[in-house]
Amino acid sequence: MPVKLSIGDFSRMTHLTVKALRHYQEVGLLAPAAVDGETGYRSYELSQVATAQIIRRFRELGMPVEQIKGVLGAADVAERNRLIVDHLKRMETELERTQSIVASLRTILEPAPTTFAVEYRSVPAQQVAAITSTVELPNIEPWWSDSFAAIHNALRKQGVTPSGPQGGLYPTELFTDEIGEVTLFVPISQVMAPTENIVMRELPPAEVAIAVHRGPLREADRTYAPLGAHVLGKMIAVSGAIRENYIVTEDDTVDDGRLVTEICWPIFRTAVE
Repeated sequence: MPVKLSIGDFSRMTHLTVKALRHYQEVGLLAPAAVDGETGYRSYELSQVATAQIIRRFRELGMPVEQIKGVLGAADVAERNRLIVDHLKRMETELERTQSIVASLRTILEPAPTTFAVEYRSVPAQQVAAITSTVELPNIEPWWSDSFAAIHNALRKQGVTPSGPQGGLYPTELFTDEIGEVTLFVPISQVMAPTENIVMRELPPAEVAIAVHRGPLREADRTYAPLGAHVLGKMIAVSGAIRENYIVTEDDTVDDGRLVTEICWPIFRTAVE
């Protein structure tokens, strides 16, 4: 006859609190072996100890309850291992992100450089292949990657060669309201036939102040801030979208520390001449 364990003894053996055990029962993750119909007392069996220990370790790894259910209910070992490996990969990605944020914070806390290079440039009108869409800021990364891939794929199919670095136009609303109409573009000197969402258009000429951002775009605020301070301090800023030119991209290097982006802030050029 299986040994019955009180919820208190089971708690001590597994280091899961009574509160946690009751919660796991409620969500269908770990039910007691028996519940007394009169007293409501829960009892467990020794065979459940290992399962409880596994649950505890998965929770320490941050695995959601529903995923733990999937692991425990996997049809076979291969499926179980796949679910575990998928979670570990997500943890590794999150760890890399955390390490990157920590490194960025350390850089911000270091003494600011005494000089900050700003270039003034007259950007001529430019013919481009472009995608324009209303984008929510939290969703911009996958849209950004998919859109550039779509533009380059369309150009390859039509035998059109890019004539300059790809870029993007980002309106103020994207930053203030987390939603805005964003344009991504690739300069071209040949004619291309439009596709479902890619058109050939001409970007108007612009006067801009430019600062070079080196590193991943998630840290671009480190360049936006001093550039904005520069143009606003000189009272030469004008309304209009911020332009980013991607000089060295992920297609050129696997080291995100080597990425190079020009941040272009629209200005009233004659004010600085």
